[in-house]
Amino acid sequence: MPASNKNSSGRADLAYRELKREVVKLARDVMRGADDQKVLASRLAEGARNVGRTADNIASLNVDAATVAETRELAQAMKGLGESANGYANRADTTSRTAEYVGREAARFHEGIQQAVDNAPVQMADRTWYAQE
Repeated sequence: MPASNKNSSGRADLAYRELKREVVKLARDVMRGADDQKVLASRLAEGARNVGRTADNIASLNVDAATVAETRELAQAMKGLGESANGYANRADTTSRTAEYVGREAARFHEGIQQAVDNAPVQMADRTWYAQE
């Protein structure tokens, strides 16, 4: 990155390629998180089914009604958690796809500009010069 791309504090500005890399990384990280949530949702759903079966089994053994009801409530709570985790995973999938789309659009609109800057025979001026009237 040329020295002219430094701001007044001396830190290098975020270059297009770095931004592109970060968007791709973010999309990957979000997708991994969504996959983890899907696994959690699946486990919770299976656990809810198992607890529901347990409630049915203990009811057939004439266990007191309060215990059976509590077991069924636990199954319902686990089912709700699983549904919530699945909803979160679906939203994370959407977020990941959006990040990938943004990355593709950034490349489509700005890659040519970056190539022109990289191939320019003269160095770009400091950004403050372009803001002058």
